[in-house]
This record gives sequence, structure tokens and C-alpha cells, in this order.
Amino acid sequence: MSFRVRLNKDIRPFLLSLPRAHQKKVGKLIDRLSENPYPSRIRFIDISSTNFDIKKCKGHQTRFRVRLGEYRLIYEIDEVSQMILILKLDNRGDVY
Repeated sequence: MSFRVRLNKDIRPFLLSLPRAHQKKVGKLIDRLSENPYPSRIRFIDISSTNFDIKKCKGHQTRFRVRLGEYRLIYEIDEVSQMILILKLDNRGDVY
């Protein structure tokens, strides 16, 4: 089962301003999330020797955050329409 991924309109300019290596990591993460957006008990997704820490956001049933080094990605899962909405991607201190 594959999920569709939609980016918030404000994410694209920030994503394009990132260094190329970070853009590739975010792209790989998004591909991986489309396959399975729910974190496992291990909480780490290994993508080519890069670990992404995924945790559920407090107070939300379907909202998660992914730690990408100094950046954070916030996404929400809509089970009914099989969609992942990437809400925010920003520096660690600015995303919350």
C-alpha cells in the first residue's frame, strides 16, 4: 500500500535553498515515508547509512516529526485518502 505525498506550498522554496546533499536525503525520506509513514518501535529509518529519528507529536494522533540533523520535518497522515501531508520543514528551532 502506497501513500501519496503532498508538500505544503511554503516547503518548496526552503527545500530548494538546502545544500544538494540535504535535498537528496529529504527526497529519500519522502520516498520511504510514502511506503510506510508510521514509525516502527525502533523509531529509526536507515537510508544509506543515515538514520532519521521519527516521533509522534504530542497532542496529535496522526502528526509526526522527523529529525534530519539540524532540520525538522513535520508530517501528518490521512488514512482515509491515503495521503501524507508534509506540513513543515525548517531549522530545528524554527519548526515548532
